[in-house]
Amino acid sequence: MLPLCFIPLLWAAFMDWKKRIIPDWTWITILAIGGASAFLFPEPALPERIAGFLLPGVCLLLLAVKYGGVGGGDIKLTAALGFYVGLNALAGILFFALLPALLYAAAARQRSVPLAVFLCIGFFMYAGVSFIYGLTC
Repeated sequence: MLPLCFIPLLWAAFMDWKKRIIPDWTWITILAIGGASAFLFPEPALPERIAGFLLPGVCLLLLAVKYGGVGGGDIKLTAALGFYVGLNALAGILFFALLPALLYAAAARQRSVPLAVFLCIGFFMYAGVSFIYGLTC
């Protein structure tokens, strides 16, 4: 199930790195694939997908409102990815994404980072670990 959103996620990462913009079609495609896969695959269950959509999306939205460091594209992409893989898998993806993002921000001395790049890195790392250890998401 994971490989279905490689292309839109890679494109979102590329555009975020180059122009700091995440095209709407990328997160919409990931959300649509998540919607279709919810009917085709039993895992993750629909409540976990909804939690993966709402929890990170609301948290990032609150951070964006309060501190202004998170863009709307990052919020939408994270929420769509959360719906696609579910809350548990999204937690794994964020685990692999946030440490490199923090290191990049410290090395580049920036408060704002292209989050889609690090979500993509986290996604590929999580997919690799899932493949090696035979985990499902």
